[in-house]
Amino acid sequence: MGLRVLYILSAVCVLLGCAGSYYQPGRVAHGRYDVKAGRIDSGVQALLGPYQQAVGGSMEAVVAEIAASLPKSQPDNLLGYFMTDAFLVQAAKVFGQQPDIALMNQGGIRINNLPAGPLKMRQLYELMPFDNQLVIIVLTGEQLQALLNHVAGRGGWAISGGSYQIKNKQAVNVQIGKQPLQSAARYRVALSDYTANGGDDCAMLVGVPQENKGYLQRDALIDYVKQWAAAGKQVPTPAAGRVTLLPQ
Repeated sequence: MGLRVLYILSAVCVLLGCAGSYYQPGRVAHGRYDVKAGRIDSGVQALLGPYQQAVGGSMEAVVAEIAASLPKSQPDNLLGYFMTDAFLVQAAKVFGQQPDIALMNQGGIRINNLPAGPLKMRQLYELMPFDNQLVIIVLTGEQLQALLNHVAGRGGWAISGGSYQIKNKQAVNVQIGKQPLQSAARYRVALSDYTANGGDDCAMLVGVPQENKGYLQRDALIDYVKQWAAAGKQVPTPAAGRVTLLPQ
């Protein structure tokens, strides 16, 4: 029910012309709210009713074909790699410059598997139901190492454009573009505005300048898979082994 309302509200916003502007949060706050079932608001139902059928149909549209099942796991994460591959490719197009790496926080991946076969629009909304934006930040190698150490302590996050291993909850043998991480170098990192603003306890990123075009991560996924479909190809299976766990 919640996702259906999200789909409908998204369509209403587009139809009302709000897609031309975007907002970037100045801070991130977390809270817990208990939601109880109650009476359906007839006014809201009447407002959303005309859009429900059209939106429901568009959500069932097949947008691409997945070559192989993409499970969510840790530390090696094919579903996460699919997402970061999309972010790396689309960020280069939207921002006009190739990022060095893309990262995806584990908690932002909202389903456990994308099965092989036809991929429906609904599945991409279920995978990323939130309107997180794809942003670029520039980090020194030292800052990036601190971020990856934090990520390693959480079991590892998906990465494209690089690789790392986890030992004693630290990121080791970090490779960026098949080269060892250099502490004095500067790296362009594509990730969500949620993470860049300090979400998932990424306090080391708070205050780092961001490039933001108002481009949703979900739209990056949609555009990425549609390009494969337009070429008459299946969405390829990402290369595994980018994040691995070493013995203690």
